[in-house]
Amino acid sequence: METIPPYQLAKIYTNSKYVIEGLTTHLENWENDGWINIKNTELFKKVAHLIRHRSAKTTMQWVKGHDGVQGNEESDALAKQGVDKRNPDLLNLDIPKEFDVQGAKLSTLTQATAYRGILERKHPKARNTSEGHL
Repeated sequence: METIPPYQLAKIYTNSKYVIEGLTTHLENWENDGWINIKNTELFKKVAHLIRHRSAKTTMQWVKGHDGVQGNEESDALAKQGVDKRNPDLLNLDIPKEFDVQGAKLSTLTQATAYRGILERKHPKARNTSEGHL
């Protein structure tokens, strides 16, 4: 997304319904809930920022994985190469502070979400005896 000019139409092809639904259906709720209990938060935030700061339309299309779709097969091959790398590539996941809203909105916060957020940020104490037994 960073290499496509912001005035040019962009179409994202992916075999991940999670990515499509995350960036379309769930994004507003995830932001309202303060990104509590969301996997790959930093990646979603970065892509959402890049898409929102484009002047041209960005669309997404789901493609079936491992079905011979050229771009999808090439992406899969690159992902496999990445897994085998000794040192992972560094990704710039920085976004402007004004875009990176912290915390959940009180108007949409539920008790369950608040509790998950507390657990997510709480670091468990070391259990040396248990670890020794293991």
